[in-house]
Amino acid sequence: MEKVTIMSTEDLSTALGAEVKISSEIGVCPVTITAKNNENGIEWAKKTKESVNELLLKNGAVLLRGFTIEGAADFNTMFKVFAGDPLEYKNRTSPRDQVYENVYTSTSHPKDQEIHMHTENSYSKTFNRLIAFFCLVPPDVEGETPIADERKLFNYLQKETLEAFRKKGVKYVRNTIPGVGLDWRTIYQTEDKNQVNKYLDDNGIGYEWVGDDHLRIQWVLPAIQKHPITNEEVWFNHMYFGHKSLYDPMVLEFFEEKDLPFVTYFGDGSEISDEVIQEFKDFYKEHAISFPWQKNDFLLLDNMMFAHSRRPYDGKRTILTAMSQPHQFNLDLK
Repeated sequence: MEKVTIMSTEDLSTALGAEVKISSEIGVCPVTITAKNNENGIEWAKKTKESVNELLLKNGAVLLRGFTIEGAADFNTMFKVFAGDPLEYKNRTSPRDQVYENVYTSTSHPKDQEIHMHTENSYSKTFNRLIAFFCLVPPDVEGETPIADERKLFNYLQKETLEAFRKKGVKYVRNTIPGVGLDWRTIYQTEDKNQVNKYLDDNGIGYEWVGDDHLRIQWVLPAIQKHPITNEEVWFNHMYFGHKSLYDPMVLEFFEEKDLPFVTYFGDGSEISDEVIQEFKDFYKEHAISFPWQKNDFLLLDNMMFAHSRRPYDGKRTILTAMSQPHQFNLDLK
């Protein structure tokens, strides 16, 4: 088959045996593929995986809709076809429940709270290039998973902002305090403090046991990486997600800044101004792509190209997730 990225959508739909829509319109998913006659998702994936991955590499996000996918086990198998074996969720920041092998609930974060835009594991030296979400139970009210193209963000930011982050990187400070967020046992998936210390030492992460169960860690990573396949520069970090201006004011009143669960700075420890954060808020407000979840929706993202978030919701909602293709930060990239 010729390259799908140069085919017309009509020819592409014929080749893939499904309705394909490709859009550059703001607020619309770049690629949406809708099944004909509720086709079995796993069998369709086996026939089309090369084409879907080609579309993903160019566009960064592909939404598969209307396929028959029977729960977590089918999602796991279908994800493996496209992306390889799912990774275990380590060095955690989000509360998640493991439901099947390395398939997890997307988050157990309280339903009345927003989860801000972020790229998965971009605070960690080892991260996943791919991530997928599967709608097992659609939300009753709202609960969308907005996404945004970080390549466009890279070109949107003020030159001075981009250069400051390129030069300084991002500093992360994290606290594990009993009863607040994830505890250290959940984050590192161990009961052994010596194993935690070894992990932190091996990864060059500074740490202090403030109390028996209060661990404070800090580390610095670049703000920018090169995509391992396309070699394009991408904005890839967790700065926005962890900035203190996004915290509930009541949390800021209760905690000293040094004890916040997760907070970010420039790599030299200096503050990131509200004016800089406003650039990100403006971009995400203008460029976020959002759609109501439908049962069996399968959203595949290149995690280095697209950020994701979650809107608050009412009622039931079960979105599953899987991640794959581990990569290491290039710590020398400027």
